[in-house]
Amino acid sequence: MAKNKSGGGGNEANEVKAIMTAAKKGDHNFALFRGDTGFVFKAHKTKSMSAMRKAAKDDGATPKGAVGVLKVEGKTAYLTVEDPDSTPANFAKAFRKHLNTLKIKMQVVLKAANGDVIDAASDETDGEATDLSTDSEDVLAKIVVAFEAYKPTLTSSLPNAPDGLKAKIKQAIVFFQKAVSAKSPAKAKQALDAIKTLVSTISDTGAIASNVAAAVDPAKLAALSPKITEWETKATGDPTFLRSAYGQMSKLRGALKSSIALIPPPPNIDELRVMKAKMDDLFYANVDQPPAAHGPECHGPGLTMDNQRDRIEKKVNPRTGAKAKNKVKSASNFTDKASYVEAELYARERALAKITSDGIVPPPKGGRPERLVIEATLLDVLGPDWAKSVQGVERFNLDKAGQVVGSVWEAGSTCKAIYDLLDDGSLRLVTLYPNPKTRAPAPIGATPPPVPAPAPAPTKPAPKRKRRKRNNRRNRSAQGKTT
Repeated sequence: MAKNKSGGGGNEANEVKAIMTAAKKGDHNFALFRGDTGFVFKAHKTKSMSAMRKAAKDDGATPKGAVGVLKVEGKTAYLTVEDPDSTPANFAKAFRKHLNTLKIKMQVVLKAANGDVIDAASDETDGEATDLSTDSEDVLAKIVVAFEAYKPTLTSSLPNAPDGLKAKIKQAIVFFQKAVSAKSPAKAKQALDAIKTLVSTISDTGAIASNVAAAVDPAKLAALSPKITEWETKATGDPTFLRSAYGQMSKLRGALKSSIALIPPPPNIDELRVMKAKMDDLFYANVDQPPAAHGPECHGPGLTMDNQRDRIEKKVNPRTGAKAKNKVKSASNFTDKASYVEAELYARERALAKITSDGIVPPPKGGRPERLVIEATLLDVLGPDWAKSVQGVERFNLDKAGQVVGSVWEAGSTCKAIYDLLDDGSLRLVTLYPNPKTRAPAPIGATPPPVPAPAPAPTKPAPKRKRRKRNNRRNRSAQGKTT
């Protein structure tokens, strides 16, 4: 299709236009890679992605690029890439700039298979003044000017921010200064966007913080019930809201939990329990959903032991019925929503603390996410009654008929959470599950059997008797004479 070793030319422009026109009528498999001086772009309605990749390679493509499905709507090209993690940073912006050199005016959007936008280039994001596909000093200078223009808002808002939010804003400012020193426009713009997002939440979170701080007794906590209703409404209309209000929401939930546990119980304990249940519903409904929604689907409440057996024996997703590609060695879940939310909040707080303490920075735009693994004992996460909130089965735990049976949850069993730190600074939950520590196979509900004593060392077999060997020789000699 589009031959591109020279990075331009009328023939290439005509071929690219032909591809875009054809893709308006139906999806095309595509391969888009950097060439020696521009891009190599191949697309076809019926040929496979592998064929497009090979055609691009034959036409001078470098390894940097992507394959996937092309869909064109109006003046926008949507490229759903097969492997988002290996797609180069700022790829959409760079490709749109190349289209401009061919006098083709189109917006470019790169998407993952689940619909998430990886990168986009439009008039607003990829104009001449804001093009970040090259580390231009001009672009960096304009970003610095934008930061200076925003400083009055930043300076007036920062004193009103809660301590936790204030620390995040200061950290983002440090990242901005480092990006400017390193002469990286892309990282500088990313840091400036993060600063503006954080500052925009100050007025609301500041008010929430003062309310929670004032709620020094259960009676005052009950007065915050309308705030939970407000959060529910905002989270429904804006899925990103939970991220900005997360700190204050978790503080209120923690205060409710502490008040409910008071001895003697407060007079309004039933009202506080309703509020906490609403908070659990809110957190659970808006927990980060990875592409496969693995955490809530496979490890959340509402699953039975039969569901978990099916995961191991039939490799079936308990919610969707979809078949898994790999063998599952163990399958476990939290039995109630409150425990799942408690575990996720516990793990997330420690992931955020690890990011700060280790100086972990988000990947560049479109870059591979930074993975964080958090693990803690279920005793630390859920308290002394943790065993009532978990269940599971394991492949090596078999009964006499060879059937998979339940895990034995011993002291030291853990909760494991895996997060991805994305290029916008947010944390995406990959999975969260209770991890049993089992010593030996046992049926459901059984206590662990004692560790067996070591087997005695094998004794050396007795040597064969010499007399038998002599008899054998005599027999063979006699047999020869007879023959």
